[in-house]
Amino acid sequence: MSDNVPFDVQREIIKLLPVKPLLRFRQVSKPWKSLIDSSDFIANYHFSNAPLQHHILVRYYDSKHEQYVSIVDDDDSFPRHKFPLIIPSDARQLGEFPDIIGGSQGLLCLCYKRHSCETNTFVLWNPTIRKSVPIVVPNVFNNTEFETAVGFGVCPRTSDPKLVKINYISSLQFNPEKCIPSQVEIFNLNSGSWKTFSSMSVPRKSIELTWYQVCVDKFIYWVAADRTLAGQTIRKKKLILSFDMITEEFTEIDLPNNLAYLDDHCLHLSKLFTSLIVLESERGARKNGRCCVWRMEYGVQNSFTKLYDIKSPSDSLAIMQVHDFRKTGEPIIEMLFTERRGSAVFAYEPGSGEITDTGIDGGGFLCLAKSYIETLLLLDQ
Repeated sequence: MSDNVPFDVQREIIKLLPVKPLLRFRQVSKPWKSLIDSSDFIANYHFSNAPLQHHILVRYYDSKHEQYVSIVDDDDSFPRHKFPLIIPSDARQLGEFPDIIGGSQGLLCLCYKRHSCETNTFVLWNPTIRKSVPIVVPNVFNNTEFETAVGFGVCPRTSDPKLVKINYISSLQFNPEKCIPSQVEIFNLNSGSWKTFSSMSVPRKSIELTWYQVCVDKFIYWVAADRTLAGQTIRKKKLILSFDMITEEFTEIDLPNNLAYLDDHCLHLSKLFTSLIVLESERGARKNGRCCVWRMEYGVQNSFTKLYDIKSPSDSLAIMQVHDFRKTGEPIIEMLFTERRGSAVFAYEPGSGEITDTGIDGGGFLCLAKSYIETLLLLDQ
């Protein structure tokens, strides 16, 4: 770029470029590298008018080895343009099969759960720039006394990645008269520190959470349940617990009755454009498996609309699960077939019912798919 072009003009042009050219242009000159590496540029890039390429990350198993592949979510080439990914060394050292907790603004949160240890390590990973940051999370429980749920999101106001950890009384010890309130801690990557909430800000002590969570805009959502004790029996009514990353407030969101009393593992959360999606699945159904897609109306937290059903195309289907959505709104689904003893990943077109095979076969194991966008977050870490 000509030296006669003022640097302010150069900056306006640079911030409109996609991520991958930006990474190359860091080598052009020291001023450009200093600009692109600056925290302000990185934080604001996501909100600029730059074209943000969408991808679908799929984890699958090839001959019992874990593999990762990224599919470019492009209207013309989907799903032909694929390339392999290598998970960060921080995650590989923790164990063979890390969980993908969630994603937000192009970052993915990985965790290897050490069930015999109360300290877990989470890894924030930007697959586009191949950068990761490990975070030690202490006091993570899964025992007869306490359980822990962890949520992940990037605050849209500050672009600061956050982990929200909630410790609560397990159902084996649940007694509404004796239970202590949940304990909440928040980790902010920019400060590199944890902070503890006061008892006035935490979820009610009767709330039980799951690890099924999603981040939509400024909210982290979990599938949760309100527990009541009837004699020796614990009754659970499903709900959604939300956490506002800006105001740092929790809110309970009621579900329709036909969702609130479903069995465990039948509800999952996802994101469609700017809306929260609740996925109702018949997990484990041997025939006529289906998944119902519900949307929470934007700005109306307790109003849910059923968008459509995804029905099994085969009587030999054992499990069908929606994992995420393409940028076009098509759900990415996984099907586990009993006949061929394997799973595969497809894109589903709700209007026509057409199914597009991504060409990814998970062998005899379940796959996992997450959408993400290209971003510069973590470049300055």
